[in-house]
Amino acid sequence: MERMNWDFEQTEFSKSILAGLFAGIAATILSLCYNIGFRYYSGFSLSAILNVSTIIFIVLLLATIAGSVFYVLHHYFKKGTLIYILISLIITVALFAGASMVQRSADPVLTAQFRELLSGIVLITGFCVVFMIPLLFRGDYL
Repeated sequence: MERMNWDFEQTEFSKSILAGLFAGIAATILSLCYNIGFRYYSGFSLSAILNVSTIIFIVLLLATIAGSVFYVLHHYFKKGTLIYILISLIITVALFAGASMVQRSADPVLTAQFRELLSGIVLITGFCVVFMIPLLFRGDYL
């Protein structure tokens, strides 16, 4: 019986999508751990917007889209990786600033706790998207 040889070279597109997906999985796991720890220590109970389902869906989707954006910038621009990192950092800072101004409830304590939870998830996701995608794309990890 002859063995099939499945070795093939991955394209830049597949590597960037897989890097985005892996960064999304890492960000999801870290965000879920942060969510559990934050809720445990602070006693924050509102879960209509930020819950396990939305964290999993949104973070994975955003990181996969970021992988596609990385491909476009890396493939079509001379310093595409640097442009991607700068744009991703700017978006992360803007989202963090927006998260710190969200008005979730009439209760100021619940609003402050929601802001802290959302800001933490934004920072975790931003860190993974900004640094993990270029690192995984460049390395031989995929």
